Amino acid sequence: MKKLLAILTIFALVGGATALLMSNKQKQAQQIQEAQRPLPTTVSVSTVGRKSFTEAASYIGRTEYWREVHMNATTQGTIRSLNADLNGSVRENQPIVTVDTELTEIAVGQAEAQLKKAQADLNRYEALHRENNLPTADLESARLQVRTVETQLLTLRKQLRDAVIKAPIGGIVTEKPVERGMFIAPGSPLLTITDVSAVKVVVAVPEAELSRFRPGRSVAVDFDMYPGKTLTGTVYQIRLKGGETGRFPVEIRVANSAGHPLRVGMTASVSLPEAGTASGLAVPRSALVTTSKQPAVYVLKGDRISLRTIEPGASFGTTLLVQNGLQEGETVVVSGTEGLKDGQSVTVGGR
Repeated sequence: MKKLLAILTIFALVGGATALLMSNKQKQAQQIQEAQRPLPTTVSVSTVGRKSFTEAASYIGRTEYWREVHMNATTQGTIRSLNADLNGSVRENQPIVTVDTELTEIAVGQAEAQLKKAQADLNRYEALHRENNLPTADLESARLQVRTVETQLLTLRKQLRDAVIKAPIGGIVTEKPVERGMFIAPGSPLLTITDVSAVKVVVAVPEAELSRFRPGRSVAVDFDMYPGKTLTGTVYQIRLKGGETGRFPVEIRVANSAGHPLRVGMTASVSLPEAGTASGLAVPRSALVTTSKQPAVYVLKGDRISLRTIEPGASFGTTLLVQNGLQEGETVVVSGTEGLKDGQSVTVGGR
């Protein structure tokens, strides 16, 4: 009986120790999972509401290059010299590519000899034809031969002139698929030159407000890259083809400068001096997601966010009117949008 009690006691102790070990392992596993769980992202939010403004309206747009030329070869041969560097500047009419012309010069000499012989044959055939000793068909063939060789010679001489390729515009070399020593043929891509002496700021303007953007009119342009610095732009043209429904792209020329260099793809705000009245759904401008190709905001529902494309309207200071894409009472993220992803869980700061 005593032995049985001792055995039961041992089993009880072993079972208790095993249960304790299992409990500790579970606690450690939970602690490891909690430690590995990513920290929640904290954001600030704002509620979409209706607002009215009576002040100078502004329009958000992006910069585009002023001019761009894709250069293609019009002759063939090996590139003997190349006076252009990628991201380097070139001047208008600057010689940038020289093609080896040795074979073309040989072909020109041959064509000149052929033309001389063809003209001599034609003179002899005309004399024979006047004496009725040559059929008219043979005379016409001789004349055709002269015209054919003359055309070949003109083509070859043009290739000689085209052997020195000049920059059609001044600007920056943004593409350069060729190198010295490469063989090129007519149609081969050579260089792309982008003129950034000025940039075009393109803004979408409602149809009812197009009359305010007369070509030649001066407007104020502010760039996010240069806060507090207002530049002057000139309305260049209103594009014939509308973009978004009821809105037309307006091009505004802004001169580039070394003090405030402008690049393609920068965000800009174009302002008009006269006051105007506008109302509608409004969100802070900081709600715009800068990494999105189209204007968009993150909308919060519960603890998850979703990326939603919007149609922006006029901008008044730090507030942006929204034409379509949002409803009154919805919640949008206004800070901490960097690095967020569609469908991500977030925590609202201050709650």
